[in-house]
Amino acid sequence: MIAALARTLDNLLGRGEAAVTVPALDGAMRPNRRLDEAGTKLPLENVDCIAVSAGLVHASAGDHIHRLSPAKQWEATYGCGAPITAMAAVEGGLAAALATGEIVIFGGAFDGRRYDPGLACITAMVAGGGRLYVASGSATNGADDWQRDLMERNASGSVRHIDLESGEGSTLADGLAWPAGLALAGDRLIASEAWRHRLLGLPVDGGPAEVLAADLPAYPGRISATAGGYWLAGFAPRSQLVEFVLREPAYRRRMLAEVPQPFWVAPTLRSGRSFYEPLQGGGVKHLGLLKPWAPTMSAGLCVRFDEGLRPQSSLHSRADGATHGITSVIEHDGHVFAASRGDGVVVALHAMGEAA
Repeated sequence: MIAALARTLDNLLGRGEAAVTVPALDGAMRPNRRLDEAGTKLPLENVDCIAVSAGLVHASAGDHIHRLSPAKQWEATYGCGAPITAMAAVEGGLAAALATGEIVIFGGAFDGRRYDPGLACITAMVAGGGRLYVASGSATNGADDWQRDLMERNASGSVRHIDLESGEGSTLADGLAWPAGLALAGDRLIASEAWRHRLLGLPVDGGPAEVLAADLPAYPGRISATAGGYWLAGFAPRSQLVEFVLREPAYRRRMLAEVPQPFWVAPTLRSGRSFYEPLQGGGVKHLGLLKPWAPTMSAGLCVRFDEGLRPQSSLHSRADGATHGITSVIEHDGHVFAASRGDGVVVALHAMGEAA
């Protein structure tokens, strides 16, 4: 009763979940061009997830896992027969989650093992302590249907753990609004909850979730642990227009039913390819020039947090940039690797943010 009354007041006053405000990019998240200015750019069409196994950088793209050679070239290493939706290092090998819902292990102590957790939308994984922790973004939409899941305002995601030896597991949390990233931090998981723009702390043996960081300026995706903190990928920027549309159910229903998906008023991994896209005409472009500060449905963002999840620095590709839709970011051997699925490239920078 109290919760319903609070929602009614929020809707009336335009506050809380009914607000259409978006945090400004400032302080540690001040806009820059570091992603676009990276000295090392490694093209890989449809790149999605990056992981380090046996001291080597691997990236998933489509239904293959690619390994980065010493010559900084991608080499197709494993074929999975189905699109890969997430990847993680596991005991000297790699775990690949497939669009079919199956998880396959390549190399290492569990080479050849297969698991079926009963999840058709695996978005992120992390391993530790003999377990594989798995995030499912939605119970009704697949991993590539994230825009629809957002526009439907779903909150049917979950986080499970799987015992690597027995294959048994259980649910740690459910009712989540598209959990898109997982990292281990001692006796708890850090999970990014994209549609609620926040990071959660989940006890690894079950228990109530704790909000660790809230009201992020982008939709948080995969998160990876590094020395003294974490790297978080923001796969799309938030905007006041999208926040407004999310609060108009009748409009959203008609848009989903009648408008082709590329032209939805929704965040995307890459925008600006058609004049018919939202915000691509009018004041966004002037004299044929796209302004870096223009409103945009896509951008590139990686945020470096300290151990207390306070933002320390960030890497950006602005509205007019060419490194949009960052879906994964890791730090390895003194370099930061960021996967731009929107532009089909992995960029590498020195850990302090200078071009590699």
